[in-house]
Order: sequence, then C-alpha cells, then structure tokens
Amino acid sequence: MKLSRNARIVLGVFLGCVLALLVAIAVVINRFEPIARQYAISALREQYHSDVQLGDLQLSLFPTVKATGENLVFRLQGRQGVPPLITIRRFTIEARLIGFFRSPRHIRLLTLEGLEIHVPPRGQGQQEKPSTAKSSSGPTRIPLIFEEIVANGTKLQTLPSDPSKDPLDFDIRELTLHHVGLGQPMTYHARLMNPKPPGNIHADGRFGPWQRDDPSQTPVSGTYTFRDADLGVFHGITGTLASNGKYQGRLDRIEVQGTADVPNFALTSAMQPIPLHTTFNVTVDGTDGDTILHPVRARLDDSTFEVSGAIERHALEKHKTISLDAKGSGDQIQDFLRLAVKGKSPMTGGISFQSRVVIPPGESDVLTRLGLNGSFDMNDVRFTSQDVAQKLANLSNHALGKPKAPDTEPISAKLGGKFRLNRGTMTLPRLSFTIPGAQITLRGTYQIASGAIDMQGHARLQATISQMTTGVKRIFLKPIDPLFRRDGAGAVLPIKIGGTRGDPSFKLDIGRVLTRN
Repeated sequence: MKLSRNARIVLGVFLGCVLALLVAIAVVINRFEPIARQYAISALREQYHSDVQLGDLQLSLFPTVKATGENLVFRLQGRQGVPPLITIRRFTIEARLIGFFRSPRHIRLLTLEGLEIHVPPRGQGQQEKPSTAKSSSGPTRIPLIFEEIVANGTKLQTLPSDPSKDPLDFDIRELTLHHVGLGQPMTYHARLMNPKPPGNIHADGRFGPWQRDDPSQTPVSGTYTFRDADLGVFHGITGTLASNGKYQGRLDRIEVQGTADVPNFALTSAMQPIPLHTTFNVTVDGTDGDTILHPVRARLDDSTFEVSGAIERHALEKHKTISLDAKGSGDQIQDFLRLAVKGKSPMTGGISFQSRVVIPPGESDVLTRLGLNGSFDMNDVRFTSQDVAQKLANLSNHALGKPKAPDTEPISAKLGGKFRLNRGTMTLPRLSFTIPGAQITLRGTYQIASGAIDMQGHARLQATISQMTTGVKRIFLKPIDPLFRRDGAGAVLPIKIGGTRGDPSFKLDIGRVLTRN
C-alpha cells in the first residue's frame, strides 16, 4: 500500500519527535546520573553519618525509573582499622515515575546482592560533630521510602566490645524488608542458618530506626522459630532442638522469652534419650552473643528444675568456663540418673537439690568435665536391684534387733548431704543415710562412670550388739553391749561401704571398736 504525501509527512514528523525525545532522554539521563549519584551519596552520608564510596552507577528513567550500582561502601566517620559499616557488591533500584518524583520519593523495590553489615561495638560509633551538625537526639529523616528491599545472602557481623572475643556472624539466606525510610522502624522477614548448633531460624519483626551515632542502641523486636538444631556438635550430648519465642530491646540488650524442646536429649556416656522441655527468659547481647539466664525453667521427663547465671558465647570453644546455679524441689532422682547411667536406674525416689554448676573448656564429654558443688535431700529412696534391696533389708532387720526377720520386705531410705563432683568423681564430705533402725553417717567417694563406692563412717543402731545376733552369740555378746552404747543409741559402729552401685558391700567393723575401747 502506497502512503499518501500527507501521511508520509506525518510519519516523518512523528519519527523525528520520537528520535528527539530519545535524544532528550539520553541527554537528561547523562546529565542526571551525576546528580543522582551525588544525591545517593549525600543521602547515605546523612542517614548513617558515614564516609561513602560508590562505584559504577547506571540509570534509566523510562518507562520506569531503574538504577543499577556496584561497589557501594560506607564506614562510620573517624573509624579506621575496622571493617566498613556496610558493603554492597551490586544493587538495583526500581521505581514508578509518579512515585520517584513525588516527595518523599518512593522506591518500589531495592535488590541488594553481596550485602555485608558490620555492626560496631557499643559506644564506638559515637563521635564529636561540628557545631553546625544536627542534634542526634532523634533519627534523621531521609527523603526516600523503600517499599520493599530484598537482600538474600546477607552476611551480618556484630563486633564485640572485648577485642579478645570473636565477632558474632550470621549467614542470612533470605531477607526481605518493608517500608524502609523516614526514620521509622522497618518490618522484616528473615531465614538463616544458625552456625552452632546448626539449625534453621525464621524470624519476623521490626528493626529500627537505625541509631547512626551508636548502632548497638538500635531497637529490634519480633518472633522466631528455630528448628532441627543438632546438639550432637557439642561433645557429650545428643538431641534435636526446636524452639519458639519472641524478643524485644536494643541490639546490645535483647530480652528473649520462649520455649525449647528436645524430645530425645541424651548424654553420650549413657545414650538413654529423655524428653527435655525448657521455658526461658534471657537477656542476649546481640553485639557479642553473651546470654544472661533469668532463670531457665526446665522439665526433664517428670522432674522440674531451674538454672540461672550467664553464658558467654563460645565459652567452651574459647577456653572459658561456664558457671551456673541450679536448683530443684520434689524431683525424681531416676530422671537424672537415666541420663548418666546405662541401663536401668539404680534407684527411685524424690530429690531436692541446689548446686553450683561449672563446665570447664575441653574436648572430652560434658559429663567428664562437669563440676558440681552443692547439697541434696532424697526421700523414699528404693533400690531397683533386688540384691541391693535385700542387703539393705538385712541391714535394717539387724539394726532393729530382728535378725531372723525375712529380708524380702522392701524398705525405703532417706539420704542427704553435701557433694562435690570433679572429673567424674563424686566426693561426699558428709552423707546422711537413714533406714529403719539405723542412721548412717558417711564420707567418701563415688565414681559416676564405673559406679565404684568407697565410703566409711558410723552407724547409729537402734539395737544393741547382742540383739543383732541369735542363739548362744546373743548371750556371749550381752556383757559387751555397754561398750557400744553411745548418746542414746543401742550401738554406734564403724561401717564401710564398698563395691559398686549394682553390688554394694556393707561391713560393720566391730573389731575396730573393741580395739579402741
């Protein structure tokens, strides 16, 4: 089809206008890029009070505003010899024309690649400002609002105040921020892998406004889930942890409330899984990872106890000692023994305790390194071994002056005293052991791993020496009864307990008393 002369003229004029418009846009972009570059640097310098460096910047304004930049780096002014506050390998900005040229300017999407954030130690972001500078009493407004920021693959590092400590690193696999700008808190969604114990963390919350003069004072709040955390990376324990909670505060003091469950918690020395549930209220220093317990309430199967104190991040790995306080009341001793002893628990009964818990550094199992110093009381203690129960029944019958009574009747005991645990050896400076007819006071040691017992002391018996025997022996021993009577007891005798927890031996050292008297 042949165009008319007028149509050709109109088409030529249109093409000329388009060409002129394209040339004009190119000229505007060419002139606007330096302005945009300077604007971006000024905005970042004002918001973060930083020295800013920006590499390549490319800009297009039609049909939507789009900018791509590389190698954006800025560090807090006056801070040398430390990593920069933020580095970005590449960023892309997308905005609608109507939104970009309004006030404040709206950016629809900011995509960040290779984002690294280094939060400085608390207080070290502060610096003197010229008298003409704005007051830092509140966050600085910037004329930009980012509707959404996507920064997958972000690396976040917080630098501790103590130079001897390692930085706290987080590898954030997914990070999305919403409504960023104007000195207001931003909302975020993040997914990251916790380094140790390894597990998946999902977090949603609010962050900011950013405190440029001291980033450690930046507010943070939100909720989290922590799943599939493998406790096997710690020597001596196993189990899979899951936790839920909420948090709020500042980066240097985050208050966390939550729960944690390990349905298969076990010590590798015994490998008898037992459910562990905890409810906690802790304070976490987000700049170095140190944690204060306020306290942690734990339930081990059917027994509950509390733990309080402070834990320094990576304490065991960095040759630091963990010191905590633990206490429990009305618990079941078999729940704790199942963790430490292979096979069936050697005893059942109620226990109340309080103890200082010390875990020194090292590569051996936790149970081997565990140190305890405290006291305990046990009631209604019954031994699960039939042989042990029979020996105790026999001792009780003799102490009651009933040597012919059958030993099959089960008896319960009471125990109490102070203890110290060091390198797997339990030292008992004073142990009170009470059964019907006898009150025994002992001192000695008990080996956790082997169950070896080495104790000695005195037994206060209800019966006299002669009443503990039968037949002719009773008659011949009656004259010496006064030698053993003491402080209202029928007899007070030296006693030794040896053997193992599964096969203990009880010995009355009557000859020692006769020699002494």
